[in-house]
Amino acid sequence: MKSHGEEARKAPTLEQALEARADARRQEAVAARAQARAYDALAQACQQRSQALSVVSRMDAVLADVTETDEERSRVRADGQRALDHSRLTEREASLHATEARRADAEASRADAEADVSSQKAGAFVSRMHDAARSLEHPDKE
Repeated sequence: MKSHGEEARKAPTLEQALEARADARRQEAVAARAQARAYDALAQACQQRSQALSVVSRMDAVLADVTETDEERSRVRADGQRALDHSRLTEREASLHATEARRADAEASRADAEADVSSQKAGAFVSRMHDAARSLEHPDKE
């Protein structure tokens, strides 16, 4: 069985716990920023794809106008409509990814702020401990 002293030595101090929390929040912020960059890249790729599909739809409309057979014209128009529908869906997907990128950026900022608060609390704790130690060493200076 462990003595109380052994448990106390292994338990982190408040300062250590606060600094560990600050480090973890900083890691969260780094990961959230990476996530934001990934969502931003997805949003841009979806936007480019949406624009390309829109061009496909317009070109299919042009092609349908110059196609000689009804069957081919019908097939090209259907393909153009599918491209237009997919363009609209992909545009919405781009918007969703852009929203996720903004959310991840906000979460990164929040994690940074929480890391700063934990570090400040750890610093304040150390400062109070130093002040308390000084007052114990020199009780007449209070």
